[in-house]
Amino acid sequence: MIQLEGLNPTEEGLKQGRVTLIRIERGRESNPKIKALIDTAYKKGITVETVSRGTLDKLSVTGKHQGIIAYAQPYPQWGLSEVLEESGREVCILILDQVQDPHNVGAILRTCDGAGVDGVIIPKKGAADVTATVHRVSMGASLNIPVWQQSIYTAIKTLKDEGLKLIALDATGQRPYYMEDLTGPTAFVIGGEDRGINPTLLKKCDQVVHIPMMGRLASLNVSVATAVVLYERLRQQENR
Repeated sequence: MIQLEGLNPTEEGLKQGRVTLIRIERGRESNPKIKALIDTAYKKGITVETVSRGTLDKLSVTGKHQGIIAYAQPYPQWGLSEVLEESGREVCILILDQVQDPHNVGAILRTCDGAGVDGVIIPKKGAADVTATVHRVSMGASLNIPVWQQSIYTAIKTLKDEGLKLIALDATGQRPYYMEDLTGPTAFVIGGEDRGINPTLLKKCDQVVHIPMMGRLASLNVSVATAVVLYERLRQQENR
């Protein structure tokens, strides 16, 4: 089961019909937002239990449960072929290479939901999995985005065979991101917090772009950098 902590992740789980059980901190049932959530759960026939704050604290992984923890059914088994088949438009895939901080993964998934990304690939090793912390930070957006683990190099071969261009975001890029055409079927490759993108993987990309930095720091936080590039794609699409 997937553990959802906090109001927003629980609400998203309810919208999708994935929640099977909700535990509420005793005494917080009168909170307007929690009361509305409980009413929705009852209408859907979902069990709601009231428990002590101490019980929730013990169950919590994030330490920020807001008096509510829900349990949801696992994801459908997503894969690259299913996403490419179902998208039916200018597909946008995000590849996370060794992004290890679950807070960054959660923030990236929240941006992906807002920017219309069709799917997110994470490697089987060396990257953060989609945990309770990821669900919490993404505010439940992680429930809306197909995310799966796969060999990045296998995925890249498939993506190229399907005609997607691969654009890497890396400080070594020669062109600013806004000078590159980011529209059309595209897969963006985003590197980890410390090492960036693996050099072997970088060579397999069609283009490498960077975000100009005017200050003394060499780069932005990976989740912020991802947002910058994804929303530039949206801007370019709207202005075509």
